[in-house]
Amino acid sequence: MAARTGTGVEVLLHQRLFELGDLVEPPPVPGRLREARPDEAELALKWIHRFFLDADEQAGREPGSVHDPGHFTLADVERKLAEGVLWFWVDEHDVPVHLTGANPPAFGTVRVGPVFTPEALRGRRYGAAGVAAVSRLLLEQGHRPILFTDQANPVSNRLYEQLGYRRVVDTVQLVIG
Repeated sequence: MAARTGTGVEVLLHQRLFELGDLVEPPPVPGRLREARPDEAELALKWIHRFFLDADEQAGREPGSVHDPGHFTLADVERKLAEGVLWFWVDEHDVPVHLTGANPPAFGTVRVGPVFTPEALRGRRYGAAGVAAVSRLLLEQGHRPILFTDQANPVSNRLYEQLGYRRVVDTVQLVIG
């Protein structure tokens, strides 16, 4: 199409689709998984916005260059809360330390994401615990967990493979114009 219209093509993002094989339980982490509550909607929105900015930065891009956090609104968070697809990993005092989201089931699969731990709390394996717990919950509900990662982010790709997610296919997002 680009050749026909005389426009250029730019690769915006290299993504990888993963599907959960056998869940590999991570080492135990203090705390537990619980659904995010309506009174935590603004915190969830703040963390989701930070997720989008950090995703770019961790992949070596300018924050906001690929992922515009502004497209995700408080109404989107409230919808996800109503659908029951936003969870916090909370510490022993019930304080959120990590967020894992998902989309509602479609054709037997559930796409996990976003996955976010605030920078000051990273390295404590809250992300592994949260994603494993959500993945286990989805399996128990009869769903097949899948997720997409940015191929330029080796931390997330490694984490998901350690939990038993298998690579399915690599894709690219293109900008034609």
